[in-house]
Amino acid sequence: MALTRPPGHHSTRSLPNGFCIFNFAAAAAVHAAKTCQRVAILDWDVHYGQGVADIIEGYANIRYVSMHQYPAFPYQGEKRGERGEFQNIMTVPVAVDSSWTCGFESPFMSKVLPFCSSLEWQPDLVIVCAGYDALSSDELASCNLVAADYGKMTRLLIQHLGEDTKIIFGLEGGYQLQDGAPGGNLCDAVVET
Repeated sequence: MALTRPPGHHSTRSLPNGFCIFNFAAAAAVHAAKTCQRVAILDWDVHYGQGVADIIEGYANIRYVSMHQYPAFPYQGEKRGERGEFQNIMTVPVAVDSSWTCGFESPFMSKVLPFCSSLEWQPDLVIVCAGYDALSSDELASCNLVAADYGKMTRLLIQHLGEDTKIIFGLEGGYQLQDGAPGGNLCDAVVET
């Protein structure tokens, strides 16, 4: 787990954007793709990481899937589906006020996990853009996850991938630091992961 600030998934090849200066997930994936056959990036930050998509869409051996609130900054990724030269970008928007059971769980299981890894496409490495701003207590978005939901996503990801696939987590969004925040705060969510 890389606990870095500022976050990075909004910065493109040439422009900083949305608190982000350096896109660590895309840079790590491009570097890893030199020695790995396949790399997947799973972005569960509440905001779509258009910078990651911009950087990796031309790489056949890297996939990017983003599960994010729409509408929300950067006001992209509104349609569910695949795109990119190699159909290697998937957007999975969820509605405002979504919780784990009402909005996140079903598409995570049916869309996100199979896009990250399937019988036809097995990654050697998965990079998680681990944003925690979908917490119900975070004021930068309007979703209703609790800290334990991030633990669920991590366990489901590990079960889906198997023990041989390496996983790296990198902190993206997540700004609630108040002790006792309803649903947990950033530290609670990181510990659950």
